[in-house]
Amino acid sequence: MISNWEDAKKRSNYHFNKKIKDTNNVKHIGRFVGTWKDEVDNVINDTKKINWSNRRLSTDRPNNDVKAEENDLIKAGANPKMTIYRGLTDFSKCPTIQKMIDYFQFKSCKAKLHVQFTGDVLNMHIDKLYDLDEDPNNVIRIMVMLDDWEPGQFLIYGNQIFDRWQSGDIHYFDWQNIPHATANASMTPRPMLVITGVMSLETKDITKVQLDRYLT
Repeated sequence: MISNWEDAKKRSNYHFNKKIKDTNNVKHIGRFVGTWKDEVDNVINDTKKINWSNRRLSTDRPNNDVKAEENDLIKAGANPKMTIYRGLTDFSKCPTIQKMIDYFQFKSCKAKLHVQFTGDVLNMHIDKLYDLDEDPNNVIRIMVMLDDWEPGQFLIYGNQIFDRWQSGDIHYFDWQNIPHATANASMTPRPMLVITGVMSLETKDITKVQLDRYLT
């Protein structure tokens, strides 16, 4: 049985040792300061349910990738069509969110509103973003938390739990190697902006420094 998880582990340089406590997998960039809650609230119910098989229908991803990913869920006793998050890529009603995306000055990028409602689980995996640039080191995935943390919401990078964030907090991680997951066991939705792109020189300068970016 083909397994996305086992194949990904072979590509990764992560230690996969539960006895080692990870402390530096989350790379904090800074924080956006402003008002965007109304924009998120206005579109959150427009988000579409995403599972492993439909999340990249517009890409050239091989069919056996989907089978391998679903095999992992079946082996774990989970529903292979379970909702992993709710997604939205149209930011025409979210000008402040669009400012966040534009701020990083990518050569090219894709962005999505990544929302988890109560019970949504995106299981442990390692990203495969190798189709975006010949040199994968030019690709970065940035997360912007769009609301304050609530107990029951978490992301995990390796074995490092990321929680207690504030609205506007910005971070990234080593997508090529670090296994990660996210889930929502709280009573409120967890909205997050995910921006994946090819870095320009300006992007590299921005991500190297702490920032407080005020959006007006």
